[in-house]
Amino acid sequence: MKHIKHLLVVAVAFLGSVGALAQTGVIKGRVIAAGSKESIPFASIALFENEQLINGAVSNEKGDFKIDKVKPGTYQLSVSFLGFETREILSIELSKDNRIVDVNQVSLKASNVSLQGVEVTANAQTVKTGIDRKTYNAADFATAKGGSATDVLNKLPAVSVGPDGAVSVRGTTDFMVYLNGKPTQMEASVLLGQIQSESIASIDVITVPTAKYDAQGKGGIIIISTKKQALNGLSVAANGLIGGAAYNNLTDPISGFENNDNRYGGGLSLMYHKNALTVYGGGSYNRRNVNGMRTGDARILQEDGTFYHMVAAGERPEWYINYSANAGIDYRLSNKSMVSASYYYGDRQEGRSAFYVYNNFYGDAHKQPVAGIDPQNEYVYNPNTDDRYGEFHTSNIDYSTQFDDNSSLKLSLLYEYSKLSRALDNEDYDFDNGTQTIGRVRRHFRQTDEAPLHGYRFSVDYEKVLDNGHTLSLGLQPQYITHDDAFNYDTLNVTKGEWASFESLENNIELTRGVYAAYIDYLAKWNKLTMIAGVRVEYTDQAMEIANPDYFNMFDREMAADYQTQQMDWFPTLHMNYALNETNGVTLAASRRINRPATKNMAPFLYRRHYEVYLIGDPSLEPEYLSNLEVSLDKRIGQQKFTLTGFYRGTDNAVFRVNTIYNNPDFPEDVDNNKVLIRSYTNAGNTSALGAELNANLEAGKQLKMFVGGSIYHYNVNGDVFGYQEDNSSTNWNLKGNVNWHINKAWRLTTDFDVKSATVTAQGRDELFYLANAAINYQPQKLAGWDFSLRVLDVLASNDKALSTRAYDANAVEIFYQATEYRRQGPIVEFSVNYSLNLKGNKKKTGSTFGKEQF
Repeated sequence: MKHIKHLLVVAVAFLGSVGALAQTGVIKGRVIAAGSKESIPFASIALFENEQLINGAVSNEKGDFKIDKVKPGTYQLSVSFLGFETREILSIELSKDNRIVDVNQVSLKASNVSLQGVEVTANAQTVKTGIDRKTYNAADFATAKGGSATDVLNKLPAVSVGPDGAVSVRGTTDFMVYLNGKPTQMEASVLLGQIQSESIASIDVITVPTAKYDAQGKGGIIIISTKKQALNGLSVAANGLIGGAAYNNLTDPISGFENNDNRYGGGLSLMYHKNALTVYGGGSYNRRNVNGMRTGDARILQEDGTFYHMVAAGERPEWYINYSANAGIDYRLSNKSMVSASYYYGDRQEGRSAFYVYNNFYGDAHKQPVAGIDPQNEYVYNPNTDDRYGEFHTSNIDYSTQFDDNSSLKLSLLYEYSKLSRALDNEDYDFDNGTQTIGRVRRHFRQTDEAPLHGYRFSVDYEKVLDNGHTLSLGLQPQYITHDDAFNYDTLNVTKGEWASFESLENNIELTRGVYAAYIDYLAKWNKLTMIAGVRVEYTDQAMEIANPDYFNMFDREMAADYQTQQMDWFPTLHMNYALNETNGVTLAASRRINRPATKNMAPFLYRRHYEVYLIGDPSLEPEYLSNLEVSLDKRIGQQKFTLTGFYRGTDNAVFRVNTIYNNPDFPEDVDNNKVLIRSYTNAGNTSALGAELNANLEAGKQLKMFVGGSIYHYNVNGDVFGYQEDNSSTNWNLKGNVNWHINKAWRLTTDFDVKSATVTAQGRDELFYLANAAINYQPQKLAGWDFSLRVLDVLASNDKALSTRAYDANAVEIFYQATEYRRQGPIVEFSVNYSLNLKGNKKKTGSTFGKEQF
C-alpha cells in the first residue's frame, strides 16, 4: 500500500510537470559568420520581453543554441559575439499552438561593434580566427588595464611597440586603424594612445584585408572595438588610475629635472537608453611619465682618415598626456533603419627631453689616439626638448537600413579638423666634466611648425544576398584632405643675446590629397568551400606646393616647387576557406596593397633633434606597393585550439629611413667639425618577409587558460642607399604568452611575457628585447560593479632597447657608426579602480580620422 502511494505521488508529479511544460516553449537556432558561414561557438544569446532581459544562452561548439521553458508571449532575441555586429530578431511569437520556434541560421556580420551587456560564464577563447582576421578578447590582457590601446596591442603576437611608442605589425609601422567602423588615417601611436584599455572589447588584426577595406597600409588593418551598453535608463561607468615607481625617482644632477614614472588618470562615460533612442557621452584624462636614460656612441669619418667621436650619456624623460571628450546619439527609425551622429574631441601632447653630456674627440675607429692628430678632447652639455601637440575635432553622421529583399545600405559622412604643431628647443653649453658644472652657451636653436588639416570622407556601402545564397557587396569611398604646414627656424646670437630667423631654413608647404575609391566583393559558399573574391580601385590625385624650392636637401637632385601625383591603382583580393571537418579548416588569403607616405615624411623641414642629428623630409617620396599571401591551418584538439599561418609579404619601391653624413658650413653654427649625421626618407629598394606564425589557445579546466603566440620569419632588406648596395637579412622570431588564472569568482591572476629577437634594418640592427608583466584583479561579490586591479609592469626591469646604425659611401667605406641604448626604469606599480552602474563600457567614439597620421 505504501509503494502504491509513492507511485501515485510520482505519477501526479510527472503529470504536473508535463502540464507545466505544455505551457512553455523553446526558441532555438544556430549562429554563423555572415562572410564565411562558419559556426560561431560561445556566442551570447539574450532573450528580452518588453525590453527586459529574462533569459540567455551560449551557443555550443557547433554554434547551436536553445532556450527552453519559455512562456507564451512575444520576445526579442539579441545575438552577439566579439568582433561581429549584434543581430536582433524581433517579434518572436510563442503560443500554445506554436511552442517551438526555430530561427534557423542567425548570421553575424564582422564588424567593430562588441558584446551587448549579457554576462556569460563560458571560458571564451583569447583569440578566434576568421576567414580574413584574428579577433582577440581584450579582457584577457589584464596587465594592460589602466593603460591605452597601445598597451593591449603590445600583448598580441603579430604586434610590437618600440621604445618611442611606435606600433608595428610584423615589422612595419605602416597600417590602418579602424575605430568602431570608422577608417582612420592617423598615426597609429597617437590614436591608440588616446583609447583607454578599459573601453576595449576586442581587437581584430587583419593582415590581408578584403576589398571593402582601404588599400592603404603595409601591415594591413587593426580594428579597435569599444564596449557597448544598451540598458533602459541611465548607465554610468567610471575609472581611475594611479601608479609609479618611487624607488626609481631621481633628480638629474645637471638640469635639476625630476625624473619619474608617475602616471594617473581616469574616465567617465554616461549613456541613456529608452526605446529607440540612445544618447551617450564621456571624457577621459591620462598622463604617463617615463623615467629613462640614453647612452650613445657615434663616430664620423674625417678627411684625414680619423674619426670624430661623440660619446653621450644622460637622462631622457618622456611624457604622454591625453584627454578627450565624446558625445553621440543613435535613433532607430524603424526595426530596419537607424541614424547615428557623434562628435569627438581629442587633445594629445607627447614629448621628451634629453640632458646629454657629450665627450667629443678625434681618434681611430677604436677611440685610440692617432699619431700627429690633436684629439681636441672636450665636453659639451646638450639639453633639448621635443614636444608634439595635436588637437582633433571629428564629427560624423551615419544612416543604415535593411530591405525586405535581403539587402542593406549604409551611408556615412565624416568631417575632421585637426590642429597639429611641434616645438623643438636645442642648446649647447661648455661643460666642465671634473666639477660637473655648466659653462657658457655656445648655440641655441628653436624650431616650430603649425599644421592645420581638414579631412572629409564619404562612403556608400550596399550588400545584397542573392537567390543562390551568395552575397554581393559594392561601395564608393571617396576621401579628401588639405594639409598646410609652416616651419620656423630661429637661432640665438649668443654674443648679443638676440633671436633671429634663419630664413633659408624656413619653409611652407600646402598638400591636397584626394583618394577616390570603389570596390566590389563577392562571397560564395559551395559545400565545404567558402570564398571571398574582390577588387578595389583607387585613384589618387595629390599635389604638394613648396614655398621655398631652393631649400637644402641631402639628395643629389634639385627640388621642385610643385609635386603632382595622378594615378589609378587596382587592388585584387582573394580569401578561401576549406572546412576539413566541423572543427578544422584551411584558409588562403592574398592581396595587393599600397602605402602612401605621410606628410611629415615629405615636408622639407630641417629639424635639429640632438647635438649630432638632423632630420629632413623628402617631398619626392612615392607610394610603396605590397604583395601579401597567407595560408592558415586551424586545428582543434579537445578544448585546445591551434592556428598555424605561413605568410609572405613583399614590398616594392620601399621607403627606407636613411642616414648619412653631411658637410655643410652653411648650417647655423653647426657642430664643431661641420659634419653632421643627417637622416631622411627615400624610396631605396625592396623588403620581404617569409615565415610562419603559431597561435595556441590552451585550457586547463574552467579556471586556467593560456594563450601563446609566436612567429619566425626570414627578413630581407635590399636597396641602393647613397650609392652603396645594402643587402641585409636576418632570421627574426618573437614569442608572446598570456596566462589567466581565475582563482575564484572574485580573484583573477594574469601574467604575460614578450620576447623579440634581434633584427636587421636598412642600415643597422635592433637587438634582442624581452619584457614581463603581472596583474591581480579583484571583483568583490558584495560590491557589485566594482573592479580593483594591481599591476606590476616590467617585472624583470628589462625594458631596455639597443640599436645600431651605420652608413657606407659608394666605395663601401664606413663613414659613420652610431650605437644607442635606451633604458627605462622598472618595475612600475599601478593601481586602478573601475566602477559601473548597470553595465560597464563606453559607447563608440569616432576618433580623429586624418590628422593623427601626420602627428
